[in-house]
Amino acid sequence: MGKVIHIVLWKLKRPSILTSTSTEEVLAQAKQAISALKNVPGPETMHLGPPLIDARAKGFDWGLYSVFSSREALDKYAVSEAHVKVVTENVRPNVDDVMAYDWELDE
Repeated sequence: MGKVIHIVLWKLKRPSILTSTSTEEVLAQAKQAISALKNVPGPETMHLGPPLIDARAKGFDWGLYSVFSSREALDKYAVSEAHVKVVTENVRPNVDDVMAYDWELDE
């Protein structure tokens, strides 16, 4: 079995018209909160960032790219207490939509 690539894309929540917080501020806070995923053990490498070409991103404005040693490592990470806590407390409150895509590299 080969390494597993794990990609997640998020559409970040925008501020309510009832708040005085700017869109830029809300997005910056959301990105900072989601970046807590970098502290969760499991992936061999992880990178987060915005799309390079907005026109092709279909509204997704923040993404994660990570590599795991195996499918088993990804499965273990997905249900780990640390990952579930960050997703529950930092990710979900800040996103309107999410898409995850995984595949195994040929070795």
